[in-house]
Amino acid sequence: MSSDVPLYNDIKDKISKARALAITLGDLVGKVSRYVPSRVDEENNVVNVTIDPNTYYKYPFLGKIGIFLGAIDIKTLYFVLLRVIGYERNDASSLFIGDSNVLNNIGLSDDEPGSLITNVTLKCEMLTKVDFLSSSEPDAADIILEPQSPVIIPKPEVIERSLGTTRGLLRLGFLDVAYSKVRVSTSLDDLNFHMLILGTTGAGKTSFIKDLIAGLNVSNEEGSKIFILDATGDYYHVFLPPDRSDKVVMRGVEEFNQLYGAIVKGINLDIIYPVSKSWVKKYLGGAKSAGSIAKVYFDMFVKPILNHLNNKGISIYASIINNKIIISNAEWSSQVTIYPFYFRFKDVKTILHRLNPYFTEQASHFIKIMIRKKSKDIGKLEDLIDFFNENSLEGVEIHRSTRENIVRGLYLLKETQLFDVGVERFPLSKILKESSSSTLVFDLYNSELDDFSQKILTYYFLDRLFEFRERQMRSGNVKGRNVIIIDEAHRFFPSSKGGEEDTNYIRRVAGKIATMMRLGRRRKIGFVFATHNPNDLSDIIIQLANTKIIFRIKSEVAETLGLSKTEAKILNWERNGVAYLLTPWLREGKIKIKAPVPPPLGHYDLSKT
Repeated sequence: MSSDVPLYNDIKDKISKARALAITLGDLVGKVSRYVPSRVDEENNVVNVTIDPNTYYKYPFLGKIGIFLGAIDIKTLYFVLLRVIGYERNDASSLFIGDSNVLNNIGLSDDEPGSLITNVTLKCEMLTKVDFLSSSEPDAADIILEPQSPVIIPKPEVIERSLGTTRGLLRLGFLDVAYSKVRVSTSLDDLNFHMLILGTTGAGKTSFIKDLIAGLNVSNEEGSKIFILDATGDYYHVFLPPDRSDKVVMRGVEEFNQLYGAIVKGINLDIIYPVSKSWVKKYLGGAKSAGSIAKVYFDMFVKPILNHLNNKGISIYASIINNKIIISNAEWSSQVTIYPFYFRFKDVKTILHRLNPYFTEQASHFIKIMIRKKSKDIGKLEDLIDFFNENSLEGVEIHRSTRENIVRGLYLLKETQLFDVGVERFPLSKILKESSSSTLVFDLYNSELDDFSQKILTYYFLDRLFEFRERQMRSGNVKGRNVIIIDEAHRFFPSSKGGEEDTNYIRRVAGKIATMMRLGRRRKIGFVFATHNPNDLSDIIIQLANTKIIFRIKSEVAETLGLSKTEAKILNWERNGVAYLLTPWLREGKIKIKAPVPPPLGHYDLSKT
């Protein structure tokens, strides 16, 4: 027996040290169970934790699965991060009567609080271990925890370190745990490997994207730019302040400030605004200047929001100087520059064969030949249509179906009324080169454009942006990164369904986006896609987007993306702003986060007022 005394004293000393260390890392709540064995082997990684009833009732979140706890192993003094995956909870009377027919027939109407004063067993999986005494980096938890090892609710910084959630400057939100603000962030470079955001309408996708926009502006990476393809009307007003009269909005702003600190005086914005001949005729009269277009834009889209805020007691001063709209009050100051845009035929003539992605490969080939051979005689789009109607390609026979595809495609381009509109215009290359704002919105929503016109402009914009970035790279002038945000992405990059012409479109667009996503990694081009259902989206995007954010969505869809049946079912009922983050960049490849909603930027839908 005497030989056991040193071991006894050593264990006693370690118990004391483990408890002291536990107190510095969090709040004590229980111990690794003395009576229910824990098991670690090739198939099991479960630790059983016992919590007394007083502690169980003290913390409202105890009883939920998915929460994080920590244990200090008595033997090694390692901190081990635990995630609760289940509970065992018994009424004391079950110890005497058991789950029998007797229990079903007697005492059902009697309440007995005392029989609930029993210990609770928590089933936990081990995630990582950290030696806080030597400041080591987290490792996989590959040890068996000693019974009686103290269990704690870890401090936020302890969880952040153990999970490696504070990886970089792009702060996505907080870990979805009710008891602490554990930040979750990723590196800006991770954006080069693209992000896909999924969720049903109203689940928080747009708010999350606006959090990203605000965060990228706060991080202020030199030379970086954000490009937003706005076909939903949710982004053109991000330069406006949040509605500070709304308590829900202010909670979202406060959460964002906890991640980044306050946005200083707002953000500046450039809006590329496509205008058509019908739009000019309807709204401009005889005016042609960019300043006149900016004034119409202000009156139609900005002023109603300012009036809405004024009615809520928020006064904002606004002025228009040339094509700039300037707004300010005591808390916010920003400006937006409106750049009218349309196609000049002479500028796009040489790329016309790929401007309409519905052209077949043969059609594109013959358009290139026609423009090359008849270049001097083709001054406008109508001339090109006439040549193909006459079938005058100097003896070269064009198959009937190919010619029909060409003529139909050219007519569709003409019907957009986006060619040679005749008002002041800014070339896209000039905007990309000279824009001083970090955020550019390609406003497809307010331009009264049909679906085809929006697709043509999107395809053209991406093509020009990639070419511009390629020139920067070849000249050694790549600074910062380009982040391209596309909401309702399934509209522009659909799945492979439809007729022959849809197949032409899908093949060409899928090829373009695949090229940009693969080559964009070296060129610091990162895509952020959002959609409500991945089944409607091109498979290429789903495959190449390394990071996925899954908000409230159908359970069966969530399961196909990597969530368990239980996780998917719970997520289907979650509140707005809660999502699963699936990414290879964090130690825990799948974690549940809460994003700040509403966002700290303009977020208005006047149709609901």
